[in-house]
Amino acid sequence: MSSAMAPRVSSVSKKGLPSLRLSRRRVFRANAVAAPVAPPSSGASGDDAFAVSSIATPLTLPQEYWATQEPAMSALPAWRQNLDLEAFGKDMFELENKLKKEQSQDDVDHLKGVLRFSQFLYAAGIVLAGFCNPLQGNILAAVCLSTAVCARWTMVGHHVCHGGYNRLQKPTERFHRKSFALGPVRRVIDWLDWMAPEAWDVEHNDLHHYKLGETTDPDLLERNTIDMRAGSFGPKPFRYLIVGALMAVWKWYYYAPNTLKELYQRSIDRAAAGRPADRNATGEVPKVNPFNTGDEPATVLYLMKRLFMPGSFAERVAPTVALAKCCLPYFMANFVAVPLAFYAALGPAAGKLALMNMVAMELITNIHSFIIIATNHCGEDVYRFATPCRPRSPDFYLRAVIGSVNFDTGAKTNPDGSHKSSGLTGNAVDYVQGWLNYQIEHHAFPTLSMLAYQKGAPQVKAICEKHGVPYVQENVFIRVKKTVDIMVGNKSMKQWERGD
Repeated sequence: MSSAMAPRVSSVSKKGLPSLRLSRRRVFRANAVAAPVAPPSSGASGDDAFAVSSIATPLTLPQEYWATQEPAMSALPAWRQNLDLEAFGKDMFELENKLKKEQSQDDVDHLKGVLRFSQFLYAAGIVLAGFCNPLQGNILAAVCLSTAVCARWTMVGHHVCHGGYNRLQKPTERFHRKSFALGPVRRVIDWLDWMAPEAWDVEHNDLHHYKLGETTDPDLLERNTIDMRAGSFGPKPFRYLIVGALMAVWKWYYYAPNTLKELYQRSIDRAAAGRPADRNATGEVPKVNPFNTGDEPATVLYLMKRLFMPGSFAERVAPTVALAKCCLPYFMANFVAVPLAFYAALGPAAGKLALMNMVAMELITNIHSFIIIATNHCGEDVYRFATPCRPRSPDFYLRAVIGSVNFDTGAKTNPDGSHKSSGLTGNAVDYVQGWLNYQIEHHAFPTLSMLAYQKGAPQVKAICEKHGVPYVQENVFIRVKKTVDIMVGNKSMKQWERGD
């Protein structure tokens, strides 16, 4: 969920031990990351001696240390020893090109069908919002609304902003990423949520997808929860309570400010390099990122802290103002306009019910989206990486598989292995999981359509079986437990450079 939080390595000593200059707090926080196979030699002095005693424990070593390591072939698991990476990459590359060529108007029609059903759910939820009382257990309106909001994000906005339909749409058409949800009017029409679409594009489509599992992946959950994993949030029961609370508010508490942070940083970096602003430009480029959290994620808590930090009044309120501008359209539409409409048409009681349903919708859609998003790249059976890789390289395809997880899918095949229509039940399985149950395929081939992932999943799985590459697929609720285990510090992710 943010940029790297790992301690910085100033050098590597002759004995292979990172020479670290860290505060005690940074050392404590570092102790929540993956464990090395064995601590390095402890016969060091000075800074190295401090590193040995404080860092080289059975708990952790920083990612910069792992970036310098290359495990012996004999120490690797059998699948890694036997893997022909180039052959695996070639098969994945050819499949990606095949799936691209197979895309047709059917893919756009499928997207439109998903959008129409989501619009129906939202309309039904709005109609019912003045009559269903969620405090009495009638959450039908809230569920319809929350499912629709989740679908507009995870299925429509997500895949369109990735360019999944660019080959089938002109740049001026609705479902091309150069047109979709850009500008205040199109944002309201196409995808209105807490996050700004252009900020999401930078944080998710670029940084998360092409830095998957690295310290620069803004959505690396093990790193983002490092304080809680290290115990600074109290004993385990309190940590579970914090996770539960985060699930209910994470879109506006974390995603909206953190995507803005990455958008501002992109604009600042491009300006500093003398490069022209891209399609995600923030307007006037500030000299300093208002969400100046360094390696840590930007959250609403940071906004509150910033009000009491040094600086002018304008500097202290800058992130709050930026977030307010981003979130206000969604807030006004759902928590002001809808209740006021019911109040004006049917009276105070209906207006109150509508407001309660919109609040219930927000809680449910946050929890729903957390369950199907945060669990995609987290667990003791998922890898993280200390070094970068080149897009569409064999390493890139491999990381997409072993750094991601699929849930149960609706994909079906004929006896000869060809694609078979998923039907109503298969599409329903995929819909309720936001089409994020094809996360392996989506990260390997990020610019394909939803229908292409449904067709491609069995073929990717077959390639992995052919080359002995682990392909993790489990029920989404099993993945929730494994994700929470990482967040609270019960388990740690696999480390590629350690030889896991």
